[in-house]
Amino acid sequence: MSRRLLPAAVFLIALVALFATKGGDGLPLPARTAVAAAKTDPAVANQLRAYGYDHTQVTRLDETTDRVSFFDGPRIRAIAAVNTNEEVRHTQTFKPGSPRYGSKTSDSPWLLAILSIAFFAATATRPLRSMRNLDVIALLAFAIPILAGDHQLLTLSVVSGYVPLAYLCARCAWRATHDEKTPASPLVERIPAHYIAAAAILLAFMAVGSSGAIDVGFASTAGATLLLHGTLPYGHMPADVVHGDTYPLLNYVLYLPAAVIAPVRDAFDDTSGALLVGLAAALLTAIAMKSSRLTLAWLCFPPVVVAVAAGTNDLLLALAIAAALAYSSRSILALTAGAWIKLAPVALLPIWLVRTRGKNLTSAAALTTALTASLLILGGPGAFEDMLHALSFQFSRGNAQSAWSMLGIEALQPIAQATVIAGIAWATTRADRLNLAAASGAILAALQLTAGNWTYLYVVWLFPALAFALLSAGATPGRATRTTRTRPARAARWR
Repeated sequence: MSRRLLPAAVFLIALVALFATKGGDGLPLPARTAVAAAKTDPAVANQLRAYGYDHTQVTRLDETTDRVSFFDGPRIRAIAAVNTNEEVRHTQTFKPGSPRYGSKTSDSPWLLAILSIAFFAATATRPLRSMRNLDVIALLAFAIPILAGDHQLLTLSVVSGYVPLAYLCARCAWRATHDEKTPASPLVERIPAHYIAAAAILLAFMAVGSSGAIDVGFASTAGATLLLHGTLPYGHMPADVVHGDTYPLLNYVLYLPAAVIAPVRDAFDDTSGALLVGLAAALLTAIAMKSSRLTLAWLCFPPVVVAVAAGTNDLLLALAIAAALAYSSRSILALTAGAWIKLAPVALLPIWLVRTRGKNLTSAAALTTALTASLLILGGPGAFEDMLHALSFQFSRGNAQSAWSMLGIEALQPIAQATVIAGIAWATTRADRLNLAAASGAILAALQLTAGNWTYLYVVWLFPALAFALLSAGATPGRATRTTRTRPARAARWR
């Protein structure tokens, strides 16, 4: 098959497969029954009594569970997961004044404003009217979902993030095939080292001052606690979080230090260990950024600060992607590690394997072999199947927190997803001529745009590709430069 026809063929095959597997999206429990069961839960009942509600939304969480959401106008008040036995398995309440993620300090408007100013100073260029500065503004626009989420405006928090996400996806797609030709000079000529040190200290303060990790950090540390006792997390997680075993094995392995510091067995345990793992990942990612400007930008990017205070594993994936972009000799290993943390880097491996011509596969194969062997040793022959079954939740979960469902256009989602798969196939056939950082950014952004669940915390692992693709080129103190594809320097090669 010719390279010209391959994307079209992949699109058609993917579209048929996506529509074929879209069945079974009905509610496991009738909506009225699920709402009645949710209202009997004491936490939900107290929340609704205190703040009221005027309508509900019932969506499918998985094959046995409904997700019941209570709203007071545009503000979400409570969520309950109700199974087919009419049992409330998990609840979450949203009180005015409480941040959606992170802490009151990390989410405070004044801190977000200061961070945004520092981010702009580190990344903006002259002249001010430029595509580069529009890229910077688009990145800063992710502060809007943070503020909207903290005011319980769930729909605004999600939908407002899709606008800059779509723009950045298009910009990366353009940059993947074009050099940056616009002359530019940094708005701030010099970035003093003590600014970076201050930003790193602020990030550490966010972790130490946080009251605890969110459900992702809780689940990751709980899975690591099980591993310490020789038990795989798949099918054995505590009931305090729904589907806490939906990550590949390396995610839980990396949280072993957190489990040693503060084991997690139920919702009453200390989750500060997860915060320290996230902080370590954030600081290592800052080192991988390779320049003072990108390092400061990363440390001051508002979603990163919130993610550190939330203890989310998105920071681990950000580290893997940043390492792949910064250290070309270890790129396949870093992406493979990322795929064993969260699945998104699997979409990047085809173009990177073609670009590197399969070099440096030994270490990646060794990592995969070691993790697979660990699965078999701890869980026996069925362990790999158990992990895949747990991971499948990411593809079959309900579509409640996405613009597709909120705007009532879910029927178009499979078409968009098939387009992304076809785009990956197209990029793979032209990987030798593409800007890898930009192509990676376009693919990762497209995955987020077409996924069934989105939160601004996901932008954390998208940022390294955006930084290397859009923020690292075309701005050198005192003069404008342009990276060419013929220069052998490593930085030029991967930008």
